[in-house]
Amino acid sequence: MASLTKYFRLMKEHPQLFVNPDEKGVIKIVTDPERIRILQAVKKKEYKDAGKKAEWIDIGVLSEDPWFWVLRDLVEFPDGKIGGYLRVLNRKSLDGGTNVVMFPMLNGKIVLLKRFSHDDRDWIWEIPHGFGEPGLSAEECARKELEEETGLKPKNLILVGEMGGPDGSTAFYYAELTDGDTEPEIGEGISKCELISLSEFEQWLFSGRITSWFTTIIYMMCKSKNVLPN
Repeated sequence: MASLTKYFRLMKEHPQLFVNPDEKGVIKIVTDPERIRILQAVKKKEYKDAGKKAEWIDIGVLSEDPWFWVLRDLVEFPDGKIGGYLRVLNRKSLDGGTNVVMFPMLNGKIVLLKRFSHDDRDWIWEIPHGFGEPGLSAEECARKELEEETGLKPKNLILVGEMGGPDGSTAFYYAELTDGDTEPEIGEGISKCELISLSEFEQWLFSGRITSWFTTIIYMMCKSKNVLPN
């Protein structure tokens, strides 16, 4: 069951998540508590009358765990219609952590992870990344994630880009790793680390074998910063 109490507390603690720009075409979040309660009751009746489950329009915090908040906002669409809209927020970022994505190189080759994707229920290829940890700097978090996911330590990290949003930011690093044997943590869902050349990586990327968006983004960032080996 959705919690409006937690929702209103989140609204107070993180007002940046509930901003309504004064522009045409904006999907506006209803933020007045009394209006939310009144309109939610109206929508619940509409759902029941249409044979739908009333809880499908429950507004508030639907779920939370140490990593995410799942919300349903009450929104007003540009045409004036009222409805619910789901959002998933990164709790670690809201608590002050910076997410990290790393493009790791070892002896001139890219270290790719073969990881089991829970969402896809299949194996995918991607580069190391992780949630931000409150209390750790972005660079500290990048070093920690690299060692956990590859078994190797970085000897050089170069910040190649940053992306931000209302629920936190992400730092992107080019990483040169120390020599050694790759030993990813089995608990991370990683079956192996594959070392491939840059040209082979590009073939995998452009053929669709690599599908993760952050792998594509950091590759373009590294290209634009001219940090990739020739």
